[in-house]
Amino acid sequence: MKKFILLLAVAGLSVAATKSYDITFTAPAVLGTTEVPAGKYQLKFDGTKVTLVNSNGKSVGADATVQEMPTKFSQTIVQSKRTDGKDMVDEIQLGGTKTALDFKH
Repeated sequence: MKKFILLLAVAGLSVAATKSYDITFTAPAVLGTTEVPAGKYQLKFDGTKVTLVNSNGKSVGADATVQEMPTKFSQTIVQSKRTDGKDMVDEIQLGGTKTALDFKH
């Protein structure tokens, strides 16, 4: 019985790690050292590795620092500042979680 419960716990972690979040950039965006064109993306992350996949299936990776906040975010929010026509992404707060992804510039 203990092996079954452990297996379910591990399977649950795998499912949680593959959740994706819809992100839209209205201008080219810079996440750390990674630049992506404006558009709609699905964001997935595994540890510090963030993957953005566009509607054509093309993916790009970026590194982030993962922070756990005290309360859940009600929606996914991208915090950025526009510099020279590009959105410099500082943080992405993932809706329904306590997780925030920080990007260094």
